[in-house]
Amino acid sequence: VVEIKDETSLRVVTSRGDKDFEFDAVFGEASTQDQVFEDTKRLVESCMDGFNVCLFAYGQTGSGKTFTMTGSTNMPGLTPKAIDELFRLVDERAHVNVRVTTYFVEL
Repeated sequence: VVEIKDETSLRVVTSRGDKDFEFDAVFGEASTQDQVFEDTKRLVESCMDGFNVCLFAYGQTGSGKTFTMTGSTNMPGLTPKAIDELFRLVDERAHVNVRVTTYFVEL
């Protein structure tokens, strides 16, 4: 059982005892694609500032990783939202020479 304690921590409850975890952000099952993206949007800006960026989804089968990353036509996920934001920033900084290289892996 996973209990969300607050916006940055959760507790995993098992028969062998509870274990608390701290993260930059924790999103519950009621979180929207927009809420998740707003929290990760700053990573796209960091990319434009010259930093390497990785968006990584981890979890058990059926927990929503693929949907969070790709979404649907009506609710785009992190990947299409990040690409849109990246090219919006590229257009905004037309005076800068930008080369975009990406890759996507799903295991």
